[in-house]
Amino acid sequence: MLKGSFWYPQTVPRAILLLGVLIMIPLHQSELLGLMSTSTLVFGWVPLQLAYDVTLILSGVVVLYAMYRMAPEPPEEHEPTIESDESEAKPAGGEQ
Repeated sequence: MLKGSFWYPQTVPRAILLLGVLIMIPLHQSELLGLMSTSTLVFGWVPLQLAYDVTLILSGVVVLYAMYRMAPEPPEEHEPTIESDESEAKPAGGEQ
């Protein structure tokens, strides 16, 4: 079941992507790093907590883009089909 999943690291880029997601989970808990109580400014005007959160969000965007690019194409049976004679709407009252 897991071997057919997107998240199974069959290639090096998928393994790096999985590792990146697993690293981002604990890094998301910024209060564990003590950033909530700091008054340090980045570039002299951006609070450290805000800079950290923006950096984490932008790295999440990169991970989502990589997931989009690595995702396999959907199988043919999931593609939308053109209406055929079988899919015509039947009367609401049943067959008459």
